[in-house]
Amino acid sequence: MENEVVSQSDKEKFLATSELFLKEFEEKFIDYFTCLCISYDKVITKEEAKEVALAIYQGLFKCDYDIGELREDVFVHMRQDGVMIGFLINRSMFYLIENYITFTKMHDMTPQIELLIGCVSRFINLIESEVTPKVCNFTGAFDMSFSNDVMFSPTNNIIETFNQMKQEKQSVVFLNLYKGVPVSSEATVVDIEGENVTFKIDQLQEIAMKLDGQAFIVKNDYFNKHLKADIVYSNFQTNTVVLTNFIYLLNMPALQREFIRVHPDIIAKVFLHQFGNLQTSGRLYDLSMSGLGVVSNENNGMFIGAKVLIAFELNSAFVSTDGDRKIEVQGEVINIIEYKDSYRYCMRIFPDRIMSEKILRYITLREREILEDLNSELKDYLV
Repeated sequence: MENEVVSQSDKEKFLATSELFLKEFEEKFIDYFTCLCISYDKVITKEEAKEVALAIYQGLFKCDYDIGELREDVFVHMRQDGVMIGFLINRSMFYLIENYITFTKMHDMTPQIELLIGCVSRFINLIESEVTPKVCNFTGAFDMSFSNDVMFSPTNNIIETFNQMKQEKQSVVFLNLYKGVPVSSEATVVDIEGENVTFKIDQLQEIAMKLDGQAFIVKNDYFNKHLKADIVYSNFQTNTVVLTNFIYLLNMPALQREFIRVHPDIIAKVFLHQFGNLQTSGRLYDLSMSGLGVVSNENNGMFIGAKVLIAFELNSAFVSTDGDRKIEVQGEVINIIEYKDSYRYCMRIFPDRIMSEKILRYITLREREILEDLNSELKDYLV
């Protein structure tokens, strides 16, 4: 059902068969959403968070038009913060599904989990239609801004699979990014307690995971989707990490990157020259062989699809001569992320052979330095 549009009759069917659960769970959902919201955003009040939670809960099974109207209200209340809205909705909907499964087991009911997931997916698709054009984490480790990346799946199924892997002595592959550089290694399951899973892990992976703040597991023969998890505890003396809150992901953009993307060690001023002599200046955010990011307080009419001439200098210890420092490439703006008082321009670049060699040399040396930094971070935890 995940690829089908859920009809209003499907929604009404679920409402009719699950009325008792929805009535009993409403207060629990509101409390959970409110707690998440006020811990994420210290500005929003508890009363405002409760109002948003109630609107979302009551709007989940409404018609598409009403959900569209709800979307506008939610965005106003949450100050247009698409990332925050996505995080809160995903986590609270996952919580709803888990509680629904538990409820049907306790009451010996036939669960309609596929129908519920269909309703939830439809709701998210309609809500996210406002977010997708505005929010694209071009430089983050994984594009988690609540698109179709998150799949809802009962936690107990994931834990059962880890149990099987432990018994069969099979390993998983973790993947994290540190300053844009991928860090990946195998790990084995050593213990499972409730919803917490302990892994024996490579030290460099463990520090990369800790600094990243989350764990990501690459799909394998046991899991046909990638996984994301929260870190409970890291023990660098025993090389173990305890993870919980496992969630399926539809994709992992870091695996799809053709080139390594590094965060620079310099403050490089970048000039974006548009047609009509318009110029926008900013700071180099990240760099790869095929793209770069620029953060700027200016817009000057910049738009997605704009063709620009990009010029900056790699003022780095890696670059010895002035001639090697100057970079000029043609580029195209593929996304613009709006912050409160700045913009991030995500651009595809088309360097010629000479510029490619300069960029490659810098990225190679910068990657080496980043991994040395990661090892230095590790030493601090081994003392």
